[in-house]
Amino acid sequence: MGQQLQALLKPYMKPGFSVLQPDISRLECEETALDVAKLLAYSHLFKVDISALLKPHFQAFCQSEFHLQHFATNAEADHYLCGKENEGRILAYSQFPSSFFVNAHDDSDRFQQIADPDYAETHIHTLDSLLNFIFSPISSYSYAARGDILLRYLEHFRQRSKHLHFFSRAAFSATSLFPSLILLPKKSTLIMLAPVMQHDQGDVFLEITSLLICKEVYDFYFHKVNTLDANISLLKIGRDTLELLQKRDSLESAARFFYAEVQKRSPEDSAAILENFSVDIQAMLLA
Repeated sequence: MGQQLQALLKPYMKPGFSVLQPDISRLECEETALDVAKLLAYSHLFKVDISALLKPHFQAFCQSEFHLQHFATNAEADHYLCGKENEGRILAYSQFPSSFFVNAHDDSDRFQQIADPDYAETHIHTLDSLLNFIFSPISSYSYAARGDILLRYLEHFRQRSKHLHFFSRAAFSATSLFPSLILLPKKSTLIMLAPVMQHDQGDVFLEITSLLICKEVYDFYFHKVNTLDANISLLKIGRDTLELLQKRDSLESAARFFYAEVQKRSPEDSAAILENFSVDIQAMLLA
């Protein structure tokens, strides 16, 4: 054991460094303290988390940045998130809409907190997710329901403390995956959907507490991604387009209307809109 620890540590230590078997015996008998270097080496050698090597009363000082949070009910999850989100939040969603605008939350403390006019939040969606929401013929929402959802968005984001952004994913690979996440900058916390789900129980999500990770996520969405200017206008145009689809206008006619309205109301965003349509619709719009 002494030789194995010495082999791990020696390249990084001063000349003459050694680990002798009596040193190991004293450590295992708790007759001497374990310094940081040996603690790291032990962790690597036995392939265990460092906290597992600490005495229980020291483990509280070595909390992991990553936690998988399980909840018995969605109400419990909402109560927990309400406390976490009390200083504002940033949502970056790869799909549209956010469940906040779909599900009924009237009796939820979390809903009341988010709906408060002074509550600060920012929502960021990919542009193609909005277009899919408006034009998809196989959506789980009717055209009327989609119009109602866009109306809720319009009412919510008319408040000065709330901001909505769309960005084009065309600058990224077509196979790029953007995760859905909640960023809490004031708490250096990131909340993401967990890679597991519970049947007939509450939400499961991954909670990450890391200043460096949160800063990198924030910088990506606010400094590296180019957002559109006509965010609210797109919702209004989307509602008008859905009214046409409700009247059984063709998908081609509705797409032409949407694109023409963007060109009139926000010509600087028309290129981004065009590149987020399918290749077939792009060809039709440019014909």
